[in-house]
Amino acid sequence: MLCRLNISGKWSDGCIHDVSNKGLLISCTNPPAIGTYVDIRRGTLVIIGRVVWKGGSRFGVQTQDPVNIAALVNEPVLKSRPSASRRSLTREKPVQSVTQRAERNRQRSSTIQFVCVVMAALGIAYFAAISCYQALAVPLGTIANALGGGGAQ
Repeated sequence: MLCRLNISGKWSDGCIHDVSNKGLLISCTNPPAIGTYVDIRRGTLVIIGRVVWKGGSRFGVQTQDPVNIAALVNEPVLKSRPSASRRSLTREKPVQSVTQRAERNRQRSSTIQFVCVVMAALGIAYFAAISCYQALAVPLGTIANALGGGGAQ
C-alpha cells in the first residue's frame, strides 16, 4: 500500500508491507534512524509512530494507538492534498515549539510549588496555634481560678 511519510519535516513516498495491531512494516528509499518519530499518511488517515528497527530499505514502526487495519486497507489514495477545512479537523491545536511548551510547564510547576508552600505554611501555623493554646491553657486557667474568676459561672 502506497503512503506518504513525514520524517523530520521532510516528505517522501513509502510503501506499507505489513500491518499489525500496533505496528507497521514500511519501506522507503531513505529509511529513518531508530528512535525517529514518523508521520505516516494514507489518504486522510494519519498514523504517528516511532521507528523501532531498521534493515536495508525497510523499517518497523511502533504506534501508540491501535492501527485500524480495515480503515487503512480501504482508504483510497488521494490524488491531491486534503482541503484546508479537512486538514483543520485533524489538528485541533497549533503545534507549539519546544520553548513554548517549556515555558508553559515552568509556569505550571511554579503554581504547584506556590500552592505546596502555602499549604505547608498553613500547616505550620495551625500546629503553632494548637501548641500555644495547649501550653497556655493550664497556666492561664490556674491564674483565673486564683483570682477568683474561675471561668464561666
